[in-house]
Amino acid sequence: MTPDLNLPPITANRPGTGAPAPTTTASAVALELLRPIAAATLAPGESAQAEVVASQPRSGQFEVLLRLAKAGLPPTDVSVLSRQPLEAGTGLTVQAVSPTRLLAVLDSLATQGAGQAPLTKLDPQLFPQGSLVQARIINSQALPAASEQARFAILAKILQGPAAGAVLSLDSSRAATPGSLLTAQVGSQGELRVTSVTEQVRQLDLLQGMRTTLQTQASAEPLLRMLDKLAALPDLPPLLQAGIRQVLTHVTTPEYLSTPAGVAQAVRQSGIFLEAGLAQLSQALQTGSASTANQAPTESMQQNLLPPLARLLPLLSSLATPPGAEPLPGADFKASLLNLLVTLQHQLPPDTSKFTALPPGPWQAAALTARPGLFPLPSRALQTLSDAPDLGSLLRLTAALLARIQHHQFQGLGQTQTFTDGSTQTVWQLEIPLREGQQFTQVQMRIQRDQSAPDSRQTEQTPQWEIRLAFNLESLGPMQSIARLYKGRVSSEFWAEQSDTLQRINAEMGRLRDRLLTRGLEVGELSAHRGSPPAPQQAVQQRWIDEVT
Repeated sequence: MTPDLNLPPITANRPGTGAPAPTTTASAVALELLRPIAAATLAPGESAQAEVVASQPRSGQFEVLLRLAKAGLPPTDVSVLSRQPLEAGTGLTVQAVSPTRLLAVLDSLATQGAGQAPLTKLDPQLFPQGSLVQARIINSQALPAASEQARFAILAKILQGPAAGAVLSLDSSRAATPGSLLTAQVGSQGELRVTSVTEQVRQLDLLQGMRTTLQTQASAEPLLRMLDKLAALPDLPPLLQAGIRQVLTHVTTPEYLSTPAGVAQAVRQSGIFLEAGLAQLSQALQTGSASTANQAPTESMQQNLLPPLARLLPLLSSLATPPGAEPLPGADFKASLLNLLVTLQHQLPPDTSKFTALPPGPWQAAALTARPGLFPLPSRALQTLSDAPDLGSLLRLTAALLARIQHHQFQGLGQTQTFTDGSTQTVWQLEIPLREGQQFTQVQMRIQRDQSAPDSRQTEQTPQWEIRLAFNLESLGPMQSIARLYKGRVSSEFWAEQSDTLQRINAEMGRLRDRLLTRGLEVGELSAHRGSPPAPQQAVQQRWIDEVT
């Protein structure tokens, strides 16, 4: 996965190397905001002038009151924490790195750079990993051909931030038009990655969807418990009773998930493929109508359309497939939940919005930091809701579980991308509802497929797979597992929070190795650990979303 723009990697200066640190490094100050700053005040990547109003020691650091001056807005006071003292009256240029972090440099140093040699490397204190760089192209020239791929030397002037006015010397595989604007993100080795405007808009839409659904979602357990109670009542309206039964049909068992066919069907019917299934169903309808001869265009167009949602959802939910049979497109857990939601809305007064509003709590604040790569999604039990099976609570829990499924869908979309060298990363993130005895829970699954760039020397590229599972069974406690497969070689690691579960895993490790060998696989490392694994590894381009919103 190659960057769009190259600079030499950042190297730390060591004693005796004779490479002095830049003069601005000591004056670049990282500031931590005591409260998240509003994007309207200072959006990530944006710069503004500031003055130190007051500064006082606090727990080994310094609490500093800054007065920001931004064109078109009245001065705004913000409180920050600094590891270095700043005297009152000091002028600063600050850049928002994130909603909770600022980078500041003295004004007397921020104006330096005119007439200096172009920068061939990025100072990590002025350009931390993940920060946004905005520059204007000054010049672009083709380099002598050293390989089949053309290269270009580019000069660009930085427009914002502590190093505003400095000139970057870049090496790129793409030509650039002088005068055009460059927006790029700093990678882990000081490289810059460019994201297209279309992709930036898509990422912003995904982030908004992630924030909304994270704030309104809740786990499956309270809804499934309530549905289990209601299913036994004889006096429910027939449509409601049918809707409840169809939702419970999609709840699987540990025994069923012990078979490959059971796992495959549970994944297909988890709900994350509903929209793809509806598109497939629509395509089938279009193909069928196109084969019908002697039809007027208006009639053909009408037949190409799917039925109204009010008619389609009950039909799809009634097609819930029994174990072992191939599910039809669109007949899955999410479709059954949507059908239940519509049925409940018909049973309640016209204004049902008050029933779907969740109580306030810490999830509202957590939603502000929603980003791609959140796995597993934490459980959320709505303690303020009664277990009494009233229709208002049932509607609220149904809407909350739908939001949770949608959040997993947004997570998968937010991590799926194509890189500039042609390599791709595809992520599917989902939950499988599970019944263990009389208890309900869920298995969270994250499937990642990494495909390298096309190579003319190889007719077929072998993808690399990673599958993560997270679950909390009563007999095992919280557990996660990670399996990786590449060219027939598999490795796996298990993580458990309970020591007795860890002992049981280690006792079964030899048996697992034998079963993998009998499948014809080459077995790499199999290991077990106490605690929780590191978060999924993300490509640099995915972190752009955290810095521009």
